[in-house]
Amino acid sequence: MFNRILVPVDGSRGALNALEKAAALHLLTGAELYLLCVFKHHSLLEASLSMVRPAKLDIPDEALKEYATEIAMHAKAHAIELGVDALSVRSFIKGGQPSRIISRFAFKHDCDLIVIGAQGTNGEKGALLGSVAQRVAGSAHCPTLVV
Repeated sequence: MFNRILVPVDGSRGALNALEKAAALHLLTGAELYLLCVFKHHSLLEASLSMVRPAKLDIPDEALKEYATEIAMHAKAHAIELGVDALSVRSFIKGGQPSRIISRFAFKHDCDLIVIGAQGTNGEKGALLGSVAQRVAGSAHCPTLVV
């Protein structure tokens, strides 16, 4: 049924719910799980306009990449706790515009399902569907399960 499932993770409760659903699907189908954490890339201009003037202008991206790596590692450990075979789960870190990166990643890695949280870390209270989930569902080449 499914061979490769992409789960975008951002440390939010919505992403955790999506991961739990994807883990259950893995147990049913044996599909590989690809965990992707996308951090928003900051241009040199954005970094230079920051209120805090770092000595190196690439520091915001480095800090965000490090944080994204931690999120992905925790997500992978949680997937294994949920019963996912350690050899069937891989984690990835990318920088850029989240919805675009998620859709491209799914296409390039031949994912046949994306399981995404309805609300991520940018979710507004009272909104039914977050903008990233909405954009991914509308642009992905494969089915998208919004949890």
